[in-house]
Amino acid sequence: MRLSSASADDRAGSVGYRDAETLFRTKPISQIRDVETTTRKRIQDKKEELRQLVGNRYRDLIDSADSIVLMKSSCESISSNIASIQTNIRSLSASPVSETPKFTNSNPARLRIYGIACRVKYLVDTPENIWGCLDESMFLEAAGRYIRARHVHFNLMLSNNANADSCAEWDHTKILSIFPLLQHQWQIVESFKAQISQRSRERLLDPGLDIGAYADALAAVAVIDELDPKQVLGLFLDARKSWILQKLATFGGNDNNAATGEVVVSVFCEVLKIIQVSVAQVGELFLRVLNDMPLFYKVILCSPPASQLFGGIPNPDGEVRLWKLFRERLESAMVTLNKQYIARTCMTWLRDSGGEVVSNMNGKYLIDAIATGGELSLAEKLIRETMDSKQVLQCSLDWLKSVFGSEIELPWSRIRELVLEDDSDLWDEIFEDAFVKRMKDIISSAFEDLAKGIHVEDSICTIGEAFGKHDFQGYLNRPSTGGGVWFIESNAYRSSILSVYKTSPEENDFQSCLSAYFGPEVSQIRDAVDSCCQSVLEDLLSFLESPKAVLRLKDLGPFLQDNCYASMSTILAELKRVLDKLNATMENASKESLSVPPATVVERSLFVGRLLFAFQNHTEHILLILGSPRFWTKDTVAAVFDKLPSVLRQSRVAIDSPIADSPGRQTPTGSRRQTSSATAALLGANENASPKLEELARTTRDLSIRAHNLWMFWLSDELSAILARDLGKDDGCQLLLP
Repeated sequence: MRLSSASADDRAGSVGYRDAETLFRTKPISQIRDVETTTRKRIQDKKEELRQLVGNRYRDLIDSADSIVLMKSSCESISSNIASIQTNIRSLSASPVSETPKFTNSNPARLRIYGIACRVKYLVDTPENIWGCLDESMFLEAAGRYIRARHVHFNLMLSNNANADSCAEWDHTKILSIFPLLQHQWQIVESFKAQISQRSRERLLDPGLDIGAYADALAAVAVIDELDPKQVLGLFLDARKSWILQKLATFGGNDNNAATGEVVVSVFCEVLKIIQVSVAQVGELFLRVLNDMPLFYKVILCSPPASQLFGGIPNPDGEVRLWKLFRERLESAMVTLNKQYIARTCMTWLRDSGGEVVSNMNGKYLIDAIATGGELSLAEKLIRETMDSKQVLQCSLDWLKSVFGSEIELPWSRIRELVLEDDSDLWDEIFEDAFVKRMKDIISSAFEDLAKGIHVEDSICTIGEAFGKHDFQGYLNRPSTGGGVWFIESNAYRSSILSVYKTSPEENDFQSCLSAYFGPEVSQIRDAVDSCCQSVLEDLLSFLESPKAVLRLKDLGPFLQDNCYASMSTILAELKRVLDKLNATMENASKESLSVPPATVVERSLFVGRLLFAFQNHTEHILLILGSPRFWTKDTVAAVFDKLPSVLRQSRVAIDSPIADSPGRQTPTGSRRQTSSATAALLGANENASPKLEELARTTRDLSIRAHNLWMFWLSDELSAILARDLGKDDGCQLLLP
């Protein structure tokens, strides 16, 4: 900067010199003097400004110098402190952690007091130490600290202090007098026993932890509560059962019935995961395989040397001796559980937990949210996929690999073989009976709703009211609408059974005539019954899509037939009561005046007859259900019914038809294309129809004949009366001679 300033002054001087020559040449003396005066004034101003500037900068320079000196002093102080800290850390790391403080005073009394003071300090530090362990979830370490604190307190409370050279003068009374807070401090330490036990048990209720965390909590409870391995195993399984109950209570306690089938299935899958993971962790924690010690025993029996556990206490021989005795008792109590005992205990727990899954909770069953057999089949599929999933037992794959020496593709099968020693299916143990029972409830409920939904008497009361004002002649001249119309025989009746594969135009005409004959009320009741039977049968077939199809068919097939028969019997019993009333009404027609005209009674009887005729010959699925289960598959239904005209669909078709009796036609060709488990089970079923089918057909036929007899007798009587009256009017009939 100085060089640049000097060069600027030189340039200014040279320029000013040239300007001065020009000034003397061009200006007079007076003007030159004015310029001189002005220039001198400016020079003085610049000098004064320069002095002010130098003075201000100097003070700033002095302040900066002072700051630099202060910074240097601070840095030297910090460097000295860091060096001192480093030296102290090195001195600490060079000495053992558990090194006890040395007391150089040779006075025995002071040595005894010092030893007692160190033990009191150990008890004082214990609560903070235990709290730290609990906060870090180091429950076994907290339990160990409590046990060691108890040993220290025990030595302090001896009548003759073993660490005071057995001097009787140092009994616990004198110790309490010197350290009056000792008793209060021990009460604080003693209160941690319940806290350690409670916190460790609560730790077992936390899902999603690593298995090492559960092993630490189990070991802490075993140490603090003096439990043996059998009790520890029971504690672990009880905790897992609490998981299951908590999961179920989330939905079982819901009073608004908002749980859907999908939600319930997801709950079942979650519970199944808990069961599988729990059984796998039992094996890893308690089951000894080959020469490898189970994880629980590794955790609880692992301990550093006793001499390192009582740091800060001089000559802790008494405490070390008590600790070693405690470890010996613990090791003798921690006997490896027998493999058969583990298997029995786990199987009992598994069945008990599975029973909770499907049991009644707050007056209802979770499985009741599954409404149909199709939903039951889908639920079973999802549950079985969860059961066979490798992802569920991901945390146990490393243990299984160490046991079997290779990667495991079906971990649950291996765990079942290793831990449970049983090849039974987990589905059978938990869900099979409940699902079958639910399917039975669905079947029973459907037929009960059918019986309650059909009110035959109410329908009959509305029949024939339009003919009450007409006599017999009016009845004969009634319009043919509303059922009871005469119809011709269908051409399809005369066609060959085997040649009819599609509905012909004649068949359509026949169906139209048949619907007109039945009328809307009969058709509605018939369709309701047939639709219910079809829906229930489809539900059952969906439910049979399972590896348990054969066993389910043996149980549910007769159950379905019994319920179908019972429901139809209820309807037939109601129709029989109606016929009894109608017959009684007609029998009393000659004795007293009827509130209901005979034509109406006859019309109602014909309504019952047409309904029975529809049940007997024109309901597909009643005959199908009560027939052989071999024909329950969808392709078989098409083969049996689509090839038959409606007039031939009688009860004898399911019993005596060539399709059922012919050896070459017992297995329809359509069902051969199916490879499902339901089809395989149905094709292996008994080919004989249910005995209830023939009984139902006989009852229906008898009631139908009885209903039509009432109409025939009345019609015959009325026609006979007309004939007699007309004969009486014929003069030719009154002649005595031909």
